[in-house]
Amino acid sequence: MNIDLIFSLMLLVVFSLSILGFYYINRTKRQNQLLLKRNISLLREEKIIAAVEPNRVKKRRKLLRRIKTNNDLNEQQVLSEAQKSKLSAGEILLANRINSFSK
Repeated sequence: MNIDLIFSLMLLVVFSLSILGFYYINRTKRQNQLLLKRNISLLREEKIIAAVEPNRVKKRRKLLRRIKTNNDLNEQQVLSEAQKSKLSAGEILLANRINSFSK
């Protein structure tokens, strides 16, 4: 009799924990889907929220003045400039492209 009571209580606890687990998983999935939909709508409206680091903004502005408008930048020049300014090589190429269009 006592063993049946313990078994039924354990079964009830396992069943309730599984229901709570499923509820929690579905809730987090729903929140992630809503966040994804919100981000997609922001992208469509071109209202992208980006974190701006003041130190990098200064470096990028100086970079625009420092990079010459040379369409034939080789890989070594880009990598050395990226290492000096501690920015990515893509930003160096973007600064070169911006300067070439502005002149």
